[in-house]
Amino acid sequence: MKNMSKYLILTLLLAVGFTANLNAQSDLEINKVFEQYGKQKGSVLVEMSKELLKGYEFTYYKSIVTTNNKEAADFARKCLDVDQKGAKKVKQVISNGILSSIYLQLPQKGKYFRLVLFNETTSPEPKMTLIYIESEKDSEEILQISLKRRQEKRTID
Repeated sequence: MKNMSKYLILTLLLAVGFTANLNAQSDLEINKVFEQYGKQKGSVLVEMSKELLKGYEFTYYKSIVTTNNKEAADFARKCLDVDQKGAKKVKQVISNGILSSIYLQLPQKGKYFRLVLFNETTSPEPKMTLIYIESEKDSEEILQISLKRRQEKRTID
């Protein structure tokens, strides 16, 4: 009976933790991009929580990459217009009058720093990438960690 109680409590804690991660970006418009295009053909959706992100010091990561889907990229830009209110634009690139890349530091949510990265390329094929990251570290530290990991990967390859 004692073991069953421990098992029940553990299951409940895991369920609450999982639910909290599912709602991590739910207050943002970009969440609609993940929901609407995440399971479509030509899209790759990745979602990871703290356990899988130890080396990056993120608490939550979610990304979507779409290929040959102008509608998804246009929709993502509309959602970003809403979410960037109150956010700090760290970097933004406008190409031919259209947002092609943006790096936003969103207002903190509790103890978590939140970042959104968006990039659209047209060559060799149209591709849109949207990334949402949460961390207990500020955006500068997150960027440094990401760049360091990327350089390490290049060195290994």
